[in-house]
Amino acid sequence: MKCRLFNGFWQGICKIRVVPSGPFLLKHISMKYISFIVAILLCGQVSAQTSGDQIVGKWMKMPKQDMIIEVYAAGNGYNGKIEWARDTTKEKGYVIIENLQFDDEKDSWEEGKIRDPRSGSQYKAAAKLKPDGTLEVLGYKGIKMIGSKRSFKRVK
Repeated sequence: MKCRLFNGFWQGICKIRVVPSGPFLLKHISMKYISFIVAILLCGQVSAQTSGDQIVGKWMKMPKQDMIIEVYAAGNGYNGKIEWARDTTKEKGYVIIENLQFDDEKDSWEEGKIRDPRSGSQYKAAAKLKPDGTLEVLGYKGIKMIGSKRSFKRVK
């Protein structure tokens, strides 16, 4: 006999189910759901990290192919150092790009600094990956439109 209401009284075998609330609710949520939620949150973190990290690696200056820079994560930004240069006055390991910050909205790296290895002059820097995989680095003082662009191709 199942549980039923008869003349205002419950008859039969009735199971009462208590629905937990408050801090006790977590004890009753299955591990599948918790794992699923954590996985979704982690996927968001990984995608945020990888989009900025696309710049990491070795890049050859084009079209002259006279310099290779290695871009690496440093703190909250990205730096670039000279890995190889045809001109021996440019020291290997010289940090040429500093503190580029990835901007999700613009899908580019902004607010950095770039140095001219010959003169030591420092300029503001921005970088963007073009659809063909070329890295375009802009050095400028004040206004971006007046700046100087350099293109780099990824190398292994």
